[in-house]
Amino acid sequence: MATFDSIVVGEDWISEHYFTTDSVKESFQGKVLELRKYWDAEAKEGRNTVRQAFLAACRDLHTRIAALAEDPDAAPAAHALIRESLGFAGTLAHFHGERAGTEVDVPNAALAGVDQVLFLQACPVESINDLLDPTTGQLIDPAIVENKQIRAASKAVSEVFHTDEPPAFVVVQAGQWLLLAEAERWAEGRYLAVDLLVVAERRHEARGGEIDRALAIFGRQSLVPDADGNIWWTGVLEDSVKHTVGVSKDLREGIRLSIELIANEVVNRRAEQKLTLDGINGQELAKHSLRFLYRILFLLYAEASPEMRVLPTGAPEYGEGYGLDRLRELTLTELVSPQAQSGTHLYESLATLFRLVDRGHTPHAPVHVTDDPAPGLEFNSLRADLFSPKATALIDEVGLGNETTQKVLEHLLLSKESKGRKGSDRGFISYAELGINQLGAVYEGLMSYTGFFAEEDLYEVAKNGDSEKGSWVVPVTTADHLSESDFVMTSEPGEEPIPVLHKEGSFVFRLAGRERQQSASYYTPEVLTKFVVSQALEELLDQDD
Repeated sequence: MATFDSIVVGEDWISEHYFTTDSVKESFQGKVLELRKYWDAEAKEGRNTVRQAFLAACRDLHTRIAALAEDPDAAPAAHALIRESLGFAGTLAHFHGERAGTEVDVPNAALAGVDQVLFLQACPVESINDLLDPTTGQLIDPAIVENKQIRAASKAVSEVFHTDEPPAFVVVQAGQWLLLAEAERWAEGRYLAVDLLVVAERRHEARGGEIDRALAIFGRQSLVPDADGNIWWTGVLEDSVKHTVGVSKDLREGIRLSIELIANEVVNRRAEQKLTLDGINGQELAKHSLRFLYRILFLLYAEASPEMRVLPTGAPEYGEGYGLDRLRELTLTELVSPQAQSGTHLYESLATLFRLVDRGHTPHAPVHVTDDPAPGLEFNSLRADLFSPKATALIDEVGLGNETTQKVLEHLLLSKESKGRKGSDRGFISYAELGINQLGAVYEGLMSYTGFFAEEDLYEVAKNGDSEKGSWVVPVTTADHLSESDFVMTSEPGEEPIPVLHKEGSFVFRLAGRERQQSASYYTPEVLTKFVVSQALEELLDQDD
């Protein structure tokens, strides 16, 4: 599906895969097409729609918005035309809110009959970064909080969301830019923005195209409750979260496969380096592999949650040289030469990041230091068992090749490939949506598995050959009584499917009966952890000082 540079999804406001996927059934695109179908039906019946209003005003919008570069004082009138074209006609009034007795006042923000949306008026800017910057993203008229003027638009949005009765959404108008904020996502630095100057200039009218998407984001029907009290955007965001939770099932299978990939890479590299497996337990190797994977998962979540302050995500140097986000595109890069496949660049990059997180790093090193692993960056020492050197010692002893590391990252970063659609319908998993509880559920699902070294050749079997709900292994020598339909099959492009075979000496990670149930090892659900933590904090906060 086409993406448009006029639309900026800030810090995973919505799941990237949900927002950009080609699949119409469960995606933002599907929701947009539903709106377009409704607009077309209404227009056919002779009723006005937001799409008709926007198209009618398109030329005037482009002229008025473009003129703001020379005459920024004309912004209020241009903003009024923009709102009208989006279905929000009327004069803005003063907004008054309270927060624990503190008064919050914002001029020209409230629209009569629209309780769930506020429109903050900011000075025209040329980029979304200018709007988010407190020094350049300024309100036309300052907000007043505790008798103090608030001019930064970003700060004003936060103040509005902190009131006792906040709106569901805040729209910031800043000339050509419109920014959409929602309380929970705004607190996490997430937003959605559209450059209306570009949208009006290109006038891309195709079904589900740029105009349809912009109107779906900021149109009246998307932000105002319907007759049943439901808000379109609220439902879409909930669907996005559900979609990402569904992706967590794929992630569990990806982690299981990755554990086998890592462990077998360790086995192979030990053999290449003339090291034996004497004294190495299969289940211990599985644990080291799982810890390595959960280091990556934790840091992916930390990158998507900058408020945790685990990583210096705001620094350009981090994103360019250390961040996991830069590895996303590498998962799609073909490793052609044997040297590229067997090299350890990707593993070494991850190992460096792991060490920085574990030990911490100060940016105040002397200038003459040439071996500084992260010049100019500050890492607070986490000192967690997960990042302890001994937690992955079996892996670090021999390292991991680029080919294996790339496959592992593909399992952790990309959604599952659709059956029968090789290479299609894949997107990057959103770790802003895929939170602690989903990651915990993934971990719980792996507690029933155990790792071991195959003492003889083994076939992988499952009910009807479907391994999604778990699979088992049986010796090749005793598999002749099984039905062909029970074998799990694999195939390379252009080749016939063959049974999955685990060779003697290879590492296998498979279901192991009722070990988890018998050990009472379960991931605690959020409803219980929230209660326990709240009660513990209440007891502590009740003490003197």
